[in-house]
Amino acid sequence: REKQQAAREQERHRRRTIESYCQDVLQRQEEFEHKEEVLQELNMFPQLDDEATRKAYYKEFRKVVEYSDVILEVLDARDPLGCRCFQMEEAVLQAEGNKKLVLVLNKIDLVPKEVVEKWLEYLRNELPTVAFKASTQHQVKNLNRCTVPVDQASESLLKSKACFGAENLMRVLGNYCRLGEVRTHIRVGVVGLPNVGKSSLINSLKRSRACSVGAVPGVTKFMQEVYLDKFIRLLDAPGIVPGPNSEVGTILRNCVHVQKLIDPVTPVETILQRCNLEEISNYYGISGFQTTEHFLTAVAHRLGKKKKGGIYSQEQAAKAVLADWVSGKISFY
Repeated sequence: REKQQAAREQERHRRRTIESYCQDVLQRQEEFEHKEEVLQELNMFPQLDDEATRKAYYKEFRKVVEYSDVILEVLDARDPLGCRCFQMEEAVLQAEGNKKLVLVLNKIDLVPKEVVEKWLEYLRNELPTVAFKASTQHQVKNLNRCTVPVDQASESLLKSKACFGAENLMRVLGNYCRLGEVRTHIRVGVVGLPNVGKSSLINSLKRSRACSVGAVPGVTKFMQEVYLDKFIRLLDAPGIVPGPNSEVGTILRNCVHVQKLIDPVTPVETILQRCNLEEISNYYGISGFQTTEHFLTAVAHRLGKKKKGGIYSQEQAAKAVLADWVSGKISFY
């Protein structure tokens, strides 16, 4: 009888163990599926024609999130909220391993200092945020880095080709390298929309051209690993394009190739609505236009953009204006 009772007790324990194991598996499966749903919502690179290419880019982005201890989300200071990818942020904060998320407000030289200060105050209420301006030098090595703090640098100094904000960002990353008194190695993923300056940021921190850069979206196609020092490795990810609220918004954030646009005129109309018309008039040397069509015809005349038959091309003029927009030549904030 004692043997039978012991056998029954052992069977009950085995069933409890199996049930507990199954519940644990189901819970892990639910967590995994939720993370998959969040990442799928990112809808990366809708402008790419090839489905296999989209999947490859998506896979590379996931690798960066998975391998990183710290994620730097790079934002364009001209439109920080428009550059934020909240689905990606949720995926990072819910990922295993207690990953850290830091916002980097890049291209601060393209907006007035008081605007930068207000954005920093706003964003720091949610997440750690660092102001940054990547180096615009064309040399391969010894990229210049200014040690003057961003809040003390004049607007004219910020317009120089040197990098600003690197010292502060390195301090932030250095703090994440410490476990008490012991320094440890970390991987830092650099993510964000195309053309917000991810690769330029890495090059500025490395002080050399470790990553390819370009004004055309999609220059970075695969995850790139760069050793910053013996404790910090940077991971450069392909740009992410969340499902946009509007096609125009995606275009104005330079998430698509300007030269491949079927309708470049509509985004220019939005630019004229958002920006200071006096500044645009001064930049192109045009005045007195009443409509987008009149403006583009005048730009085409000034730039010599013609179609066959000598007719001025509004489409070519619109693409030229959009190219100026994404390169920061047209002031907007």
